[in-house]
Amino acid sequence: MSNKIKFLRIVTGLLVLLVGLYLTNTEERYFLFDATPEPVAEVAKVAKAVDPKQLACMAKNIFYEANGEPLNGQAAVARVVMNRVSHGFGSNPCNVIYQATYIDKSNEYGDIYKAKLCQFSWVCENKGEPNKNNPGYIKAKAIAYDVMAHDAYEDVVPKSTLFFHNLHVDPLWPYKQVAKIGNHIFYSKQKKSKNTQKTVVANENKI
Repeated sequence: MSNKIKFLRIVTGLLVLLVGLYLTNTEERYFLFDATPEPVAEVAKVAKAVDPKQLACMAKNIFYEANGEPLNGQAAVARVVMNRVSHGFGSNPCNVIYQATYIDKSNEYGDIYKAKLCQFSWVCENKGEPNKNNPGYIKAKAIAYDVMAHDAYEDVVPKSTLFFHNLHVDPLWPYKQVAKIGNHIFYSKQKKSKNTQKTVVANENKI
C-alpha cells in the first residue's frame, strides 16, 4: 500500500512540474499569476452638436463685448449667455443675446416714445457682421465652440452669474458681485447684503 502512495506522489509531482514548465512559456502563466491590473482606457468626451447659427451669435457677442479681454474674460461672457439659457432668459444663445425690452420715455418736448433696451449694448448699436478673418473674431469663435460643444470654462464664473458690465460704467445694480476679470465685473442675481447696500448709498451721498 505504501508503494502505491509513493508512486502516486511521484506522478503528482511530475505533473505539477510539467504544468509549471508549460505555463512558464505561455501567456496563460501571466493570466493566472500576474496580478497587475490592465490599464483603464480614458473615456473621451463626446462633443455636443453645435448649431452654426447659435455659434455665430455667441462668437459675435464675445467679439463685441470682450474683444481684447483675457481668455477667461471672454469665456466668462460666453458662460453668462449659457447661464441665462439655463435660467430661462431665452431658449438658446441667439434668443438671449438679441433679447430686448421696450419702455416708455419722453423727449425734451414731453412726447412719449418707446425706447429699446438691449441686454448687450452692441445689439442696440446695430453693429454689423465682424470681419471673419479678424484674429479677435477667430479667437472668439473658438471660445464659443469650446463652451457650446464641450461645456468648457465652466469654473470661470459660477453658474448663478447672469450679469456683467464694463468698469467704465456703474449701473448700481443690487446684485452680488462674484468676479472681476479684466475690464468686466460679473454678478449673480442674489441680492447684496444690507451692509454692502448701505455702503453704496453712503458713497452715493458723497458724490
